[in-house]
Amino acid sequence: MGDLRGPAFRLALATLDQPSERRKALEVFVAAHPGYGPGFVLLATEYFRERIEDAPLRDRLRERELLSGFLGLDANGKLGQSFADSTTLAAWIDRAERRLAVLDASLTDARAAPGAGFMRSNSSWMVNLLMPEAATEVSYRIGDAPYRATANSQWSESPTGRQMPQTSFELPLDTPKTTILVKYRDLRRNEIGPFPIAFDPQAIILQHAREELDADRPGWAQFSDGNTGKDWVYFNAAMANRCVIAAVQYGFDAAPATPFPLPPCNFSDPSSTPETAQSAVKMGPNVKSVSVRLTFIDGTSGTRIYRRPIR
Repeated sequence: MGDLRGPAFRLALATLDQPSERRKALEVFVAAHPGYGPGFVLLATEYFRERIEDAPLRDRLRERELLSGFLGLDANGKLGQSFADSTTLAAWIDRAERRLAVLDASLTDARAAPGAGFMRSNSSWMVNLLMPEAATEVSYRIGDAPYRATANSQWSESPTGRQMPQTSFELPLDTPKTTILVKYRDLRRNEIGPFPIAFDPQAIILQHAREELDADRPGWAQFSDGNTGKDWVYFNAAMANRCVIAAVQYGFDAAPATPFPLPPCNFSDPSSTPETAQSAVKMGPNVKSVSVRLTFIDGTSGTRIYRRPIR
């Protein structure tokens, strides 16, 4: 009879537990016998899912950790003493390596925690959560308010047909700088979180404005050639994103040197144009191009040249 006090016997006992208790028993065994390789693999099978998408993120991470631990013991030459047959050991190593490759592929670009993107409209802030995995329930809170669950979406999980929660919600326009706490339940209904997400409306407005101006379109200047000889160049993009701009200069067929006045930034309605604001300047009939220099509030600047359309 084998050693009834040895790890092989204790591991066998752990695997005989009821399915609902087996994972817990194997976790206890692995913690008590960190140098016994077979325990790592048998515990990893408790987290295994044939369809990798069906495995919650933390299950995939734990399975990967266990298989990496098993292969780490092999790299240190500590597995041979746990296997009586080298062929069996080689097969276990091969399966572990192949499964680890599948897990690594599924975890590429995986998020460790929810993130968020923010969009501002004339009526509210839209918060679009970037979830690390599929969730059966998503909820959030701000300050001392109770958690609020997002509504159900129109999408259903396949193959269960269970409705999935929305991963977006709205905040009032006057929401101040704060921290949003987000938590969710994974496919096993385990509660994950909460995770803090910073919300800084002024910083978001400035970031979006800079991204808009860094893009190629619509451009820093737009031409409007009329039929009456009153030709104008408009600075609509600079006007709409003026919160991130310290100064605007322009020049016709020359380096930009003439200041273009912008009204003060209004973070309560950042893209609006006051009725009294100047939005365009008149061009002479022979102007061929306009150059525009933007100096941003962080001290950086850039210059772009726009050719006048041929009439």
